[in-house]
Amino acid sequence: MRTAIWSIVFLWCSLPVMATHLIGGELYYTSLGNDDYEVTVKVYRDCNPATNTNGQGFDPSVEVAAYLANGTYFGSIFIPLDGESALPVTLNSPCLTPPSDICVEEGIYTGVINLPAGTGGYTLAYQRCCRSPIVGNLFNPNTQGLTCTANVPDVTTTGENSSPRFSQIPPIALCVNQPMSFDNVATDPDGDVLVYDLCAPFTGGSQFDPIPAPPTGPPYSTVTWGAGYSVANMVDASPPLNVDAGTGFVTLTPTLIGSYTLGVRVREFRNGIELSSVIRDFRLDIVPCAVAVISAIADQEPATLCTGLELSFENNSSNGDFFHWDFGVAGTAADTSSEEEPSFVFPSSGTYSVVLIANPGWPCADTATNSFTVSTPVSVEFAVPPIICFDEQPMTLAATGAFTPAASVAWNLGTGSAPDSDQHVTHPSFPDNGSFAVTVTVTENGCTNSFTDSVRVHPRPIVQFTSDTAGCIPLDVPFTNLSSAWTPMSFLWQFGDGSSSTEASPVHSYSTEGFHTVSLTVSTNSGCIATRSLVREDLVQVWPQPSASFVVDPPVASLMSPTVNVQDNSLNAYHWRFDIAGEEFDTTAFTYTFQDAGWFPVQLIAISGLGCADTAVVPVFVGGHFFYAPTAFTPDGDGINEAWKPSVKGARLYRLDVFDRWGQNIFSTEDPNEWMEPGTMPIGTYAYKAWISEWGPLEKEYNGSFQLIR
Repeated sequence: MRTAIWSIVFLWCSLPVMATHLIGGELYYTSLGNDDYEVTVKVYRDCNPATNTNGQGFDPSVEVAAYLANGTYFGSIFIPLDGESALPVTLNSPCLTPPSDICVEEGIYTGVINLPAGTGGYTLAYQRCCRSPIVGNLFNPNTQGLTCTANVPDVTTTGENSSPRFSQIPPIALCVNQPMSFDNVATDPDGDVLVYDLCAPFTGGSQFDPIPAPPTGPPYSTVTWGAGYSVANMVDASPPLNVDAGTGFVTLTPTLIGSYTLGVRVREFRNGIELSSVIRDFRLDIVPCAVAVISAIADQEPATLCTGLELSFENNSSNGDFFHWDFGVAGTAADTSSEEEPSFVFPSSGTYSVVLIANPGWPCADTATNSFTVSTPVSVEFAVPPIICFDEQPMTLAATGAFTPAASVAWNLGTGSAPDSDQHVTHPSFPDNGSFAVTVTVTENGCTNSFTDSVRVHPRPIVQFTSDTAGCIPLDVPFTNLSSAWTPMSFLWQFGDGSSSTEASPVHSYSTEGFHTVSLTVSTNSGCIATRSLVREDLVQVWPQPSASFVVDPPVASLMSPTVNVQDNSLNAYHWRFDIAGEEFDTTAFTYTFQDAGWFPVQLIAISGLGCADTAVVPVFVGGHFFYAPTAFTPDGDGINEAWKPSVKGARLYRLDVFDRWGQNIFSTEDPNEWMEPGTMPIGTYAYKAWISEWGPLEKEYNGSFQLIR
């Protein structure tokens, strides 16, 4: 035995109180190979609070002990509870109903134990106390427990073996004075021969030691029967309790109400040698049963009246086990079903009388009748027209769908009006643009259906634009498009000079004078599909430009003769503005004397009577230069001749240097207008050198001297 297997998995916190909840149990095993066996313990408990008064539930784990063939304790495994479930109370007579307070639950424990071969075999045992005090065929049943056991033969002698196990859930209750039978068959994984018989269940544990730890070894004591009871008479029955040795099928007719402990054993044989046996220990309740079969058909749901010719039926019968339906179709025998809750397709619309017989052919059969109406569903819709223009109303809406000309059709147009509507076609008009919900409802054979969709009415496009309407050539006119529509628009502009544009708000440049008619055409290709135009006669006025022109005589002058004559030659001009060296003249002819040499642009802006303007520029060159240097100056504070500065005209470039008597440069400038301040200069003679570059190619140098006199 592996050490880990024998470890205690679950510890009991305290000694349990005496329990009287046990109904029965069984134990079997399955060989996994390598000396491992999967052990299953099934425990059945009473879950009726009236009889399990202390509310005892399933133990969280069970201990299964293994004993060698000589009776020596080998070891134990502790198996946790795998799960628990309530067992159904079923009878083999559809006319009978057991009491509703019977409650039995099954707890299953499954674990693996290692049993080495060559030891002569093992006995597995699980023990628990105590049984319910309501058991009538045992002496003091609340002091007697149970022992679930199975034999494991030695593999070296018999080969691998798995014990038999019962296939069906044990019966919970049988009806008094009713012939009863139930299947207590077992299966064997190895295919060995199984033989059944009745036997006395084993007892185990006590009210003082309800969970022996470990469970005791063989041999095991059988239960103590009450007066008048034995293996041959475990239940008050006539005919008595009997089990078929080959099939495990149990029959009896119980004659006395009560609770009885039974033992049914299945033995396993291979090659004529008994290998093992398993005892099912369980409690059987003999109860009074009511004969209560009631046939009932659920009423038809209103929602199914118009869903088609197929209906699904709800069976509200009580205690019925098999059924016969007749769906009331005249002239046919194919309108029946034996399903519990069938569906049926009726041949046509109408009202049918449906019959349900619960447990047909039995004395307790019951019949119910109910009426059902079927009709093919109606459907309705209308083709939603494309968006129309407001002035294209009224529109036409036609109801279509699954209904006949006799059907009633009603339209709900909301705010719309339909002065010429009939049931199937309507011609609504709507008072404004927008989206309007329209509902059509059809009613036929008591079935109604509706359809709602939106009808959309859009306005025609509105054409509008603005622009600057007058100007001079070349005139750039921006056009502002104020058109509107409920769907995207395309545009076509005609500018009146042979040009066009598809831009939304173009800018057009006019190069021909005169009055120009402008038109804008707006089109939509969705929604209200329409084209609209706006024509504005002589919208744009384009005036000719004046032509500015003048002559300057002579165009080349000199400082020796700096006067020129200016003569206007402009066309279409009504106002003139000449600009010469910052001076303005508004006459057509004048003379002008230049004060210095250089290049001088003469500009004329010629303006027409409508404000159009043209500009002309003529450059004038004035050449030559003057240079004069005073020979003395008197900085004596009388305000006369206080500084020394040469007079210079016509100098494009200029430089002046002044030297004292020792040749030291005491003053330099490149500005012809700059003065030389004497400061503390001493009286005496000073030399100068001046260099001048004319606006033309001539350069010249002047040298001289002057006197400072105080």
